Amino acid sequence: MDQLAEQIITGLMSGTVYGLFALVLVLIFQSTNMLNFGQGEMATFTTYLGWALMVLIPYWPGFIVAAIVAFIIGAALQRGLIRLVEDKPPTSAFIVGLGLFLIFNSLSGAIFGPEPKSFEQPWTGSPFKLGDITIVRYNLFIFLVSLVVMAVLTAFMRFTKLGIALRATAMDRAAAELMGIPTSRMLMLGWGLAAMLGAIAAMLVAPVIILHPGMMFFVLMFGFTAAVLGGLDSLPGAVVGGLIIGVLQNLVGVYLPDVVDALRLPFDIRDGNQYRDIALVVVLLLVLMFRPHGLFGKSTIERK
Repeated sequence: MDQLAEQIITGLMSGTVYGLFALVLVLIFQSTNMLNFGQGEMATFTTYLGWALMVLIPYWPGFIVAAIVAFIIGAALQRGLIRLVEDKPPTSAFIVGLGLFLIFNSLSGAIFGPEPKSFEQPWTGSPFKLGDITIVRYNLFIFLVSLVVMAVLTAFMRFTKLGIALRATAMDRAAAELMGIPTSRMLMLGWGLAAMLGAIAAMLVAPVIILHPGMMFFVLMFGFTAAVLGGLDSLPGAVVGGLIIGVLQNLVGVYLPDVVDALRLPFDIRDGNQYRDIALVVVLLLVLMFRPHGLFGKSTIERK
């Protein structure tokens, strides 16, 4: 029982990062109806900038400056590039996302080199005990920072004029324009926030998965799965989806061999960690088949 509780707690801690990155994808999808698969590489590039800054200045100033630079990059991209394909067919947006993936991946490798780099870990020390449950200090740090970021974003979206205007733009851009909301600026704000959240998520996981040009690929996939699971039009759903994915990953990694043995299935599975990603693909397919709008998303009915 203690092992189960430990795996669930650890899964929730890693799931907050997936939820954070799912928020990135949902923010962009709500405002522009585009899934930016270059977001992971953008986050990696700004994480490299954070790594370079932390050589010169302390961790938190470097962290904050890198997040601000990410915001500026995201807003500038929306203003200079994304708005040009907003009214184009979905394939145009997909190609732009693919182009961003290749550009930022190449920039990271060309400027900083392909060699893995060690990213500073601010909260070090031996694991501590919560009863019989062992908790890694840095995992708790990731969990707490992610919760704070999510809480600040929620408060911003619900209780500030800018946040309400951004939500209105995401819900119905034409109606928002009629109400006098500067929707172009709101879209820039949305892309800037998404890029900043992506950079924060990347800097949090960089000490764990080691900084290299392709480090965010799987985090992007897990975040995408979380966004689809929760609903691409639901910010709370993105967070819940991330938590579910984090817990599911851990449970599959630990208990899949026991489940296969108990059911006497004709498979020889000794290490469940090898099948964690496959389990997520299965979850994604099941959601798309039986609840394509996600657990918290709203289904839409088009009248012809």
